[in-house]
Amino acid sequence: MGFKLSYLAIPFLIILVDLPWLLLGSKHSSAMIKDIQGSDLSVKWIPSIIVYIALSYLVLLPTTNMEAFLLGSATYAVYDFTNLATLDKYKTWFAITDSLWGGALFVIVFNILKWLKIN
Repeated sequence: MGFKLSYLAIPFLIILVDLPWLLLGSKHSSAMIKDIQGSDLSVKWIPSIIVYIALSYLVLLPTTNMEAFLLGSATYAVYDFTNLATLDKYKTWFAITDSLWGGALFVIVFNILKWLKIN
């Protein structure tokens, strides 16, 4: 892949790696969101795409697995713990688990990018 095409592929790689977590956690997150907002979870696609583009930039910053884990965990923790601080029915266990998943996601993607020699 050429330079530009390689970097354009990163959001799709992150989505692919994130997909199992999104599918496994959807039962719990959908129920929690419905409890919080009183209606079903509805995905807004443009903001979602922007999130994955931003994550694509961030996942290129680490130089070690530990840095990848810490950056991914911190990135997800900002979202999760802001929700926990501001939404009465946001679950602590979900904030912790999702934050740890952010770290694992970044480590997995970081290593795939390293293997593909993209980062």
